[in-house]
Amino acid sequence: MSGSSPRFRRPASLYPSVADQLPGDPDPGTASDLAHSSASALLDGVFHSEDPEVVQRVLTLAAREGLGDLATLWSRAPATTLPGALWRLYVLHTWVQRAGDDVVLRYRQGSRTVPGLRYLSGLSEPPDVDEVRRTMDDILRGAFTGDLGMALIRAGAVATIVAHGTAHLADSSPEEGLTAQAERLLSTGEELVAAGRHAEAGTLD
Repeated sequence: MSGSSPRFRRPASLYPSVADQLPGDPDPGTASDLAHSSASALLDGVFHSEDPEVVQRVLTLAAREGLGDLATLWSRAPATTLPGALWRLYVLHTWVQRAGDDVVLRYRQGSRTVPGLRYLSGLSEPPDVDEVRRTMDDILRGAFTGDLGMALIRAGAVATIVAHGTAHLADSSPEEGLTAQAERLLSTGEELVAAGRHAEAGTLD
């Protein structure tokens, strides 16, 4: 309807304790509270669950529902908050799953520039597409079931390596937009690492 805000679609397949917090159209004044409470509920619910199906639903959440619902919840949250960190992690994970060949090309280029980050990423040298996708699955799973701080730092390492690889390709490719992509990936990598440090310090709220 003209002049009205877009309808917020409740992601019914989310963990129930998260879905219960989404009453409909979120008031802009409570958007930050909703972002934080939903992210905390999702993380806590999965962390304390022994049901493998719950973990799998979270891993495939963006693939099933798309990033739209998550964007509505979390995309405006600062990087060093829990919803902001989870948003960046899901975006990176989704891109890797969808563009594996491209990610591997960029990763291989970037790993020559920042070899010290390779051990943090957990990838072998050189990785193939299946390994990159499995690794991002493991990182996302680890964020919810293991060490959140380390998972975010590992994701940041992947993004930073790929950023350097993208910058190399920008120098030798006529394709437009690669330089901007490299800058965004580098920013994402730095933000994920910063969020990981906050998680390790217990200050990722």
